[in-house]
Amino acid sequence: MRLAQPYWLILLGFAVLPLARERMRGRVAWPGLSGFAGGGAGVSPWVWVAWLPAVLRGLAIGTLAVAMARPQTVGGVVRIAAKGVAIVVAMDQSSSMNTADFPADRDTRRIARLEAARETFARFVEGRPEDLIGLTTFANYPDLACPPTLDHRFLIETAATVRPARPGDDGTNIGDAIAWSLEALQQSSPARKVLILLTDGNNAPAVPKPLAPERAAELARDLGVTLHTIAIGREGGVVHGVDAAGRPTIAEREGPNVELLDRLAETTGGRSFRATDADALDNVFRTIDALEKSQIRDEVRTRYDEQFAPWAFAAVGLLALDRLLTCGRLRRLP
Repeated sequence: MRLAQPYWLILLGFAVLPLARERMRGRVAWPGLSGFAGGGAGVSPWVWVAWLPAVLRGLAIGTLAVAMARPQTVGGVVRIAAKGVAIVVAMDQSSSMNTADFPADRDTRRIARLEAARETFARFVEGRPEDLIGLTTFANYPDLACPPTLDHRFLIETAATVRPARPGDDGTNIGDAIAWSLEALQQSSPARKVLILLTDGNNAPAVPKPLAPERAAELARDLGVTLHTIAIGREGGVVHGVDAAGRPTIAEREGPNVELLDRLAETTGGRSFRATDADALDNVFRTIDALEKSQIRDEVRTRYDEQFAPWAFAAVGLLALDRLLTCGRLRRLP
């Protein structure tokens, strides 16, 4: 509760005037038989309420003063600007992200990598209400799913709709994804800008003249953007093993190019992380959350609801009751 114009409360000093006036004025009593022997029945109960009209008038003045001071309650708070950190998460949505090999908890249940990424991203966003956060998705082509925004509810709802890429768009175009995210960051106002690249594959675009990831990282460095990389799933490369007959085998296992991601993060002064399960991915985002803290300067618009009407109605009601009482036995004579 707040008062928009508290100086009107000075009128509360006038609330005692009706009582003072009542005390100074004389009163002509109603005629009765109390002066005759045996004709009185004691003091009339109306004597005890003779001061009631004056009290009602004093209360009416007090409630009217409060009404004129305009009491208000907070009707809503809207953040209209913030100077925190601008963050864009570039999330891989290639078909390999649909692999359900991510341990979700302590039991044997496993979820898809993309599902784990969406859920962790939502928790990360909820923990940074003052920051502008955006989302870029990429497979063969990048797409700005949501520009950096303070409308985190819409951002989380948008992230929940991200699905693996269709066969015609399948691929991992890391360089263009970084460039696309940098463009979104450049449109935001905070001086501190961070890009988080999350992928489970190697750079393998199937588009003409893709931007090299190393060149994209250099652009981020030149623009003052810190790039953190997160490798999801087991590391890719050549796997040596044996078959059922005991013969040695060599296989190519798909997975994130950890060495490339390390170099990209190092170029901008960021950090490279690895996550092979949901808990590890959660810890990675918590670490990044602790790394990217800055002083928040925000602008908030508060909407107030006026509450003067009940006080004004109370003043009118008290005056009406005063007039009603003074029309009967409590009427002043003269």
